[in-house]
Amino acid sequence: MSKMIPLLVLIVFAIPSYSKALCVKVDQANLRSKPSAKAKLTWTVGKYMPLLAVKRKGSWYQVKDFEGKKMWIFSKLVSSRIDCAVIKVNKSILREGPGRKFAKTPLGSAHKYMPFKKLDRDGAWLKLQDDFGYRHWVYEKNLWEPLAYSNITY
Repeated sequence: MSKMIPLLVLIVFAIPSYSKALCVKVDQANLRSKPSAKAKLTWTVGKYMPLLAVKRKGSWYQVKDFEGKKMWIFSKLVSSRIDCAVIKVNKSILREGPGRKFAKTPLGSAHKYMPFKKLDRDGAWLKLQDDFGYRHWVYEKNLWEPLAYSNITY
């Protein structure tokens, strides 16, 4: 019986919080104030925009963006199988390789809220692909990546 008490305490008092990293998989997706296609439109985002799901209600996810704003998105517009990131600084240089010694890509720079699909990592640099298929390297401190994790509270 004494061995079951810690397990029982863990079951009763440990409440894991839900979070799931998602990526927009369509060219354009609408985020809404409530889980309904008739709800107020709060933001329209492009392909590869990363979001963090915090709750699910039917066919809708309540998500947070990198600034912590909560909105709702229809579940068929996102995927947890795509790994993505978004520029979180005002402007970030896009490089041909993983480091400042590499030249800028033809696009040159990306502005805040520009989303990308993550392809690879080399130290603190991430290889990314934009929605046109072009590839760039970006310093990780300029990006937000939705990382799913579970919190246990007592």
